[in-house]
Amino acid sequence: MLPSAAPSPDTAHWTPPRRPECSCPEHEEDLADLVLPSTEPGEPPTTLPDLVAANALGVLLAEPRDRWLEIHDESDSGPARLGPFHWGLWLGDEARSCYDDDSERSLDQALLDRPGVERVEWMEREEFLVGAPTLCASGLVAAMARTLADPRVRAAGPPTA
Repeated sequence: MLPSAAPSPDTAHWTPPRRPECSCPEHEEDLADLVLPSTEPGEPPTTLPDLVAANALGVLLAEPRDRWLEIHDESDSGPARLGPFHWGLWLGDEARSCYDDDSERSLDQALLDRPGVERVEWMEREEFLVGAPTLCASGLVAAMARTLADPRVRAAGPPTA
């Protein structure tokens, strides 16, 4: 996928919502005690404040060039546009032990299940573009924390008898 050359007029004037105008069901500080299990044997669980302090979970406004993506396929219809995306979200190495690539539900799919998240594009191992026009940055951090806490993003264990 290649970034689109220019933002669409309908996202050019978008500004991130601030509290209390955002639609976030919870914010980063609401989850200070949330324990995030580890997929690594013997590795202790972590907390959201630990991940944020380690710069292993963060959110920035999406760059204007990333607001819309062009998807090129082999059809005659030309490139399709995907978006709009409002936020860039990243996970650092410390967050890697909170999910498993072979899990029942992928991280991007589980994030898409969170209220206020309309679209997610997993760009690279640790980077996501997120379309969530009514969430503030703190609310999106909370949404990713809830996603990391979802047991479906860790590999399913052996079946129980």
